Amino acid sequence: MVSESTCEHRFDRDELDPAQHRRAPLALADDLGTRLRTSGQIATGVTCTVRFADASSTRRSRTLPEPTQHTVLLARTAYALYDSLALQRARVRSIALRADALSPDDRATRQLTLDSTDDKPLAIEAVADRARARYGHSVLYPAALAVTTRKT
Repeated sequence: MVSESTCEHRFDRDELDPAQHRRAPLALADDLGTRLRTSGQIATGVTCTVRFADASSTRRSRTLPEPTQHTVLLARTAYALYDSLALQRARVRSIALRADALSPDDRATRQLTLDSTDDKPLAIEAVADRARARYGHSVLYPAALAVTTRKT
């Protein structure tokens, strides 16, 4: 069994725009969650690595409160890691997200709650996974990742 899984987003050019920086962790968490669910694994930690224009890099890691393979929890953690870097006017070349300490998903435990809102994202995720398996990965993705072109 693989002990880690990594996804990386490389910008076309050294990126200064914080909005573009914030899109990358969401896309990476979406991809990483899909990979984990497809391979039947759960992660107990996440590491975010940011590589800058001068070829230097910085890395932050966090242990998850519970092992997971769900995109929403991975994205929250990815954003928290990215925000902890407090980048201001940084020229970013790439952002990578790694799921650490993987184990089989049959070992996962889940805290039961009476809040049904926790179940909705998981149900949507399962439907999205089935649609992606049938029609391809690019058929469904978070709305924040939709590319728009402006005509001026």
